[in-house]
Amino acid sequence: MSPQWCVFFSSVLVALSFGGLTEACSCGPQHPQTAFCNSDVVIRGKIVGSEEANLENRTDGTGMWLRYEIKQTKMFKGFESVSDVQYLYTPHDGGLCGFEPSDATKQTEFLFSGMVTAGGRLTVTVCSFIQPWKKLSPAQRKGIMHTYKHNCDCRITPCNSIPCELSTEAECLWTDGLFSRGWDHVLARQYACVHQGDGTCSWAVQKPAQQASGLHGASNQ
Repeated sequence: MSPQWCVFFSSVLVALSFGGLTEACSCGPQHPQTAFCNSDVVIRGKIVGSEEANLENRTDGTGMWLRYEIKQTKMFKGFESVSDVQYLYTPHDGGLCGFEPSDATKQTEFLFSGMVTAGGRLTVTVCSFIQPWKKLSPAQRKGIMHTYKHNCDCRITPCNSIPCELSTEAECLWTDGLFSRGWDHVLARQYACVHQGDGTCSWAVQKPAQQASGLHGASNQ
């Protein structure tokens, strides 16, 4: 089970055990590459509708889900799991890690990453990597379209406090959180953890194709 879903199910158990459904969900930091690799399906698309779904056929008003109708424009991962994503499912209650966009973003094109659960349903939570496509950096878009999928056996480990040490040579330490108040900074937005050809992994800046070709052309002049 991936780290994001361990957090999700732990939160659900906490909520059910203590009878409360608020503030039960917490998500650890995930580099976009880690989120991509841990997800079953990664797509680009828009939310075009939503409705409640009683997937468990319960009559007490609990266990409800939200079903979002999706207009998919691109699939990056998950071809073997689903051919075309029409719906996303998420717990109805935010305390159970349910994802709910604001009204202002319902026509925004998103990158969605999620897990395929029972019945072939694509499920997302607030711990899933879901970002407006236009807010992704060019390097992140290159990673999603090309780099990440070829380097999923490179491990990215958040460094929360000094000292941090590598546990394997196929690992990259993610230090954005040490130098800022959040994790969405240089290593998350500009770098991928990639193979070096000798069994090791290290950070590599992800230059967009046009920028890389421009630099290459300049170096040859």
